[in-house]
Amino acid sequence: MIFIYKELAKKYINLVKLDDIKSFGDKNNLIYTDDEAIIIYNFIKYYYNELLDENIKVFEVIKNKISPKLYKDLLNLYIDYKQKYL
Repeated sequence: MIFIYKELAKKYINLVKLDDIKSFGDKNNLIYTDDEAIIIYNFIKYYYNELLDENIKVFEVIKNKISPKLYKDLLNLYIDYKQKYL
């Protein structure tokens, strides 16, 4: 089942737009600036393989580019989703 989630995510990543990231963030009560949304969007588009392979250290790439609260919230959200789907 894990393989199916990963393959679906890989196919979907090319369709993701900045508005999708913002919508997801809003639904999960994330507070971010427009610049932070762009940083997160680029991070996901570039590092999705590492994220799917459960490489949590990849978050260090954005740690100093977004607010500490947003960083913590994103990390917690990733951990929650990882436990559900990966």
